[in-house]
Amino acid sequence: MGNWRIAAGTMREQAVLARLRQVGTSAALVLLLNVLVAAAPNAPGYASEKIDSPARISRASVHLALPPDELPRRGMLVATGNLLSPLARWIVIDLDLMTIRQATTRLADGGGAVEIESERNNAISDDERRNVIASGNEIWSMLDPGSPAFDQPSDRLCSVALFDGDEVLHEVGSDCPRPGFVAVLEALAASGEARAGSRGQVLAPPSAEAPIGSAHLEPDGTLLLRLRAENEDGSTVGHGELRYPPSNPDYDRVMRHLGPIPPGGEVLVPPFPQRWPDEPTPPQRPRS
Repeated sequence: MGNWRIAAGTMREQAVLARLRQVGTSAALVLLLNVLVAAAPNAPGYASEKIDSPARISRASVHLALPPDELPRRGMLVATGNLLSPLARWIVIDLDLMTIRQATTRLADGGGAVEIESERNNAISDDERRNVIASGNEIWSMLDPGSPAFDQPSDRLCSVALFDGDEVLHEVGSDCPRPGFVAVLEALAASGEARAGSRGQVLAPPSAEAPIGSAHLEPDGTLLLRLRAENEDGSTVGHGELRYPPSNPDYDRVMRHLGPIPPGGEVLVPPFPQRWPDEPTPPQRPRS
């Protein structure tokens, strides 16, 4: 991550922020790729050993109700549903954004796109991230000794999927594969809910647009933004960091953009506006 960091207050950082505001949401993410972001390497220790299993497939071969741009580049999910109901519950971990997302989806009539009926996003801590990586590594490196059988009557289905770039480990059964791993994600989801409730954590940006990253305050008051860069087609291509110490001239503006950040908590980063509300409008060029 060190190669992605831009020293606060440098001309380069200020130029990037100015450009982010000028180009708006979609182009800003592409700009991050060109200026801030290199291809995201594997986090040390995540998916370093992988079993040879039929459940290991390419990302392009994954068939889940969530669209591809809703799936993490590196992370994991558990989805539970019922053959007699169009509803499904999802727990999705994004290891790069350090978020946990809980969503309820409904399959549209006629096989159309899935509809998200409700969702909730929480940040996860460094310790939680390390713990879930350790649990995920057990899935990557070991065959499931008790794979669920489909010869028993059941109307319940459960998917477990782990993502590492273009490689995916996807197991599905009439009961949840890897029950220990599923329990870890369930506990992490419950912990995020409790933490958000006790701290009044901001769970989603006020904008209807998708967040572009997460942010938290360091002990010295510095704002750390972990941002995601995407192509115009919505595919994630990398991640980067921006730091804003209290001395940065844009510090207060960025703070207002993010909203309240609880002590020790994190918030999601809404797309940057094309212009700060308090920024003077540049003079119009005369028409020739």
